[in-house]
Amino acid sequence: MKKQLIAVAVCGAFCGLAQADGGNVTLYGIVDASVMTASKAPAPTSTNPANTGSVIAFQDGAILPSIYGLTGKEDLGGGLKAGFTMEGGFRVGTGAANNSTNGGLFGREAKLTLGGDWGTFGAGLQVDPALVAAIATEPRGMTDSFSMLEHWIIATLGTGPVDLSGGIFDADSISYTYSGNGLTIGLLYGFGGVAGSTEANSQESIGASYTNSGFTVSAGWAEGHAASTTTTPTYTGVSDEIAFIGLGYATGPFAVRVQYGTFKNNYDLTGTDHNDVKDIGIGADWKAGANTLNLAFYDAKDSGAGSVAVPNGGKTTEIALLDTYSLSKRTSVYGQIASVKVDQQTASSGPGESGALGGIYTPVGLFAVSGATTTFINVGIQHTF
Repeated sequence: MKKQLIAVAVCGAFCGLAQADGGNVTLYGIVDASVMTASKAPAPTSTNPANTGSVIAFQDGAILPSIYGLTGKEDLGGGLKAGFTMEGGFRVGTGAANNSTNGGLFGREAKLTLGGDWGTFGAGLQVDPALVAAIATEPRGMTDSFSMLEHWIIATLGTGPVDLSGGIFDADSISYTYSGNGLTIGLLYGFGGVAGSTEANSQESIGASYTNSGFTVSAGWAEGHAASTTTTPTYTGVSDEIAFIGLGYATGPFAVRVQYGTFKNNYDLTGTDHNDVKDIGIGADWKAGANTLNLAFYDAKDSGAGSVAVPNGGKTTEIALLDTYSLSKRTSVYGQIASVKVDQQTASSGPGESGALGGIYTPVGLFAVSGATTTFINVGIQHTF
């Protein structure tokens, strides 16, 4: 499933990516492997139509995606620097390509940059600036499981030049980013390249975050469009739209974050949203030495129309506890438990893609069962390089 292709984490935000000096190149990456159990099976079978059986599976990237990348920069003098980032993803369990828009060698990011103290321009396949801003106040820091990342993924399927454009990985795009004095702001436009239409296949995004005296506020908006279905100047393709606002506060070993987001997509070409999800989440961190504990709660409601034959609708609530212990600067172990309740799941283009998106995202498809509460338990290890 496309949902299983990506669980986004911006390496610069999470793993302390080292930067290359001069004309040097730096190799970086994350390897994240775990085992997850679910108290109920996510799909009916002829022998178990009630979805009551438990399931256990190997889990790639439960907290961060398993990725590899190359980055480098060159000092051009006068405060001007050029650089590049090339990044792809893979499955730890099989070694196959994963976590990308297209399964390519560098399917997550492939961009050139030019910048200075005044900001940086980028060109190519890039991480969406709204998503980058959202990480700062997302209750779980936009982990690959049990976070709002699920909604970003579903909203961006089926639009843009490739899936996941217009909110996650934006292809054929240019961007501008400024960071200084506690403020980070990013602007992006993705070219559709369709004759006779500037909207078809295009993407637009803005994201910003500001931190001062322990407080962080972030907000963003992203939109993506698929190719038009007509040769007339009027755009008739499908589109997605994501918007969010969040607030966080950190003091000593404690931190709290709250975020509200709206996630819309339209596969029907009728002007009716296939999914229209509104989600609010709150999370708190407590750090003691090498140990970090996170507790988060989410409440999501989907008011989308779905299709005529199979309507959408439904509510999902989740509470998740995550404990991470750092064995070193690069290696950590973690354990988490989550309870996800889905009151309705009537439409689906895959497990978990209905109701209120069927429960919060888990990479290998261990989705919550409709009309029930599913308990997930997960343990794993992560290494960055």
